[in-house]
Amino acid sequence: MTIALETLQLQQIQQTLAEIKERTPDVNISRFVASVLGDWMETEYATSERKRGDAGHGRGAGPSDARPCAPTLEMDWAACVLPLHGEDAHFGHAEAGVVGVADGVGGYRDNGVDAGAFARALMANALASAERVAKASRRLRRLCPEKVLERAHKKAAADETPGASTAVILALHGTALTWAYIGDSAFAVLRGGKIICRSVQQQRRFNYPYQLSSEGGGLDDAKVGSMPAARDGDVVVVGTDGLFDNVHDWQLERAVRMGTNLGFSPKNMADIIAGIAYGISKDKWACTPFGMGYMKVHGLARRGGKKDDITVIVAHIVSKGS
Repeated sequence: MTIALETLQLQQIQQTLAEIKERTPDVNISRFVASVLGDWMETEYATSERKRGDAGHGRGAGPSDARPCAPTLEMDWAACVLPLHGEDAHFGHAEAGVVGVADGVGGYRDNGVDAGAFARALMANALASAERVAKASRRLRRLCPEKVLERAHKKAAADETPGASTAVILALHGTALTWAYIGDSAFAVLRGGKIICRSVQQQRRFNYPYQLSSEGGGLDDAKVGSMPAARDGDVVVVGTDGLFDNVHDWQLERAVRMGTNLGFSPKNMADIIAGIAYGISKDKWACTPFGMGYMKVHGLARRGGKKDDITVIVAHIVSKGS
């Protein structure tokens, strides 16, 4: 299956394609995408070396030869949003070292409720917490994703914001990457192009995720955790289910591995990954994680992508000052 990314009339992705073409004119994006989806051997891009002067933080070291990072790391992050219903929200704050996404529950739309309102409130409240931390003294600059999400939820509920939402927040402090999430918005941490840490989908039943709302659904069901030894060169991908329902983990690994070796910036990487998810979502013959989950539950084959809002954040973990 080949998806011609060049045909997508999406301005932010077109800008990334133009930047890639100018910087590395030998890269054929259609073949890049086909390689991610499995139709082409990926060796053309997986083994290429980053050219001198390329933008981004391309690194090809695998887990066995990656060097321990310096004590102080930071996030270089960027996002791509491809709205369908406009119910996703996201935030990020480089100085505070935190990113997050939220996905409003679309069922509220059928009742005339703004299904994205709660997601936007969660992320706005979380960003306010990040800004307060960024203004604090260096000694006090530490964010706990669970506390941030808890405060964001309480304020949204106190404001009687309508709707409900899934959410995931990750924070970096020193070398520790910590997180809190609920529902099927997800993240993956990659090292050397391989997933070394991945969130677990939280659903009460198929396609019915755990959620937060003003009416209930507290953080008792949230998953929290940490990875104490993040490294310079790690890549964090955070997204709503518009990404993870359409793109398999092995496809995400290929995209990150090839993009890293080509020196893609976080913005390049986010745009390309979101564009691939978008292409799959419109492909009526695609075999997707969502389709496989449907078959497991219902015993019926479901071909085709899942059309949805798509939000992708890509954060490169880098040594401060690099």
